[in-house]
Amino acid sequence: MIQISKNSLRKKMRSKRHELLKSEVISLSKLINERLKKEQYFNSCMNIASYLATDNEPNLSIPISKKLFFPKINNERLTFHLNTNKFKKNKFGINEPVHKKIFPMNKIQLILIPLVAFNSDLYRVGYGGGYYDRTFQHLSDKTTRPKIWGIGYDFQKTSTNFQNTFDIRLDKVITDKTNYV
Repeated sequence: MIQISKNSLRKKMRSKRHELLKSEVISLSKLINERLKKEQYFNSCMNIASYLATDNEPNLSIPISKKLFFPKINNERLTFHLNTNKFKKNKFGINEPVHKKIFPMNKIQLILIPLVAFNSDLYRVGYGGGYYDRTFQHLSDKTTRPKIWGIGYDFQKTSTNFQNTFDIRLDKVITDKTNYV
């Protein structure tokens, strides 16, 4: 694998994502949603944490039969809150739930997180804040923690070796072309 800085990789991949037309985001998101809904584990989950798409990220459409939770920055980590369709922009301009009650992490079965890039070892590059890594680094026991799946476009896969010791490994990555495990 090639070694490269996360910042230069982040800049390159965000630029590629910005080049997507709205129609491309819609069609690629549809393919990702189709792949997601074919996943047996996804279908068996009732409590799913996801994200609100921004910056040309894939838009997810989670069935209304599922309880859906969204992240909120809380003391340099993320907490998850029930979706009430009421949001407020945080310091980064990203919508967060206004619902104050924190849902226990051990009750969430699956967490779907956006990515800027990922590699074949299933490590992700995010926006650089480290919120997901800090939130999940203490959840090392895979038998009790929620499954963590990255969501992105296939062009975001890289052969670059960028991970650090504090980075969390994803359990799976779902893209418009395939699923990586």
